[in-house]
Amino acid sequence: MGTSKQTTESGYTSVTRHYQCHECEGCPFRSACTTSKYGRTTQWNPVYHEQKQRARERLESEEGQARYRQRKTDIESVFGQIKQNRGFRRFVLRGLQKVSIEWGLICAAHNLLKKAARDKQPSLVA
Repeated sequence: MGTSKQTTESGYTSVTRHYQCHECEGCPFRSACTTSKYGRTTQWNPVYHEQKQRARERLESEEGQARYRQRKTDIESVFGQIKQNRGFRRFVLRGLQKVSIEWGLICAAHNLLKKAARDKQPSLVA
């Protein structure tokens, strides 16, 4: 059917190939497959597919699985602490820039409170 180019705000250009089935007439599965009178269409971005395949291979490797397991303790617990211990359940501001600022303040406050708690503990060094 053709190709299309899309450029993001950051300047990245992706090329997507578009395909359309031309053999839909008389197909017994057409009603289950599509409701379009022009037949089924699909899109394919080869660069995206290649990147997803590489990411999948990295995740399925032994090192990737170990890193993914470690994520549970390293990262997910921080979000839980911010939600439960700090009571942060939703953003007050709207808009990406404002939300980014608000999230930065939440993270800074969380880190400062963690540092203050650590500094409060008695030192083990004699």
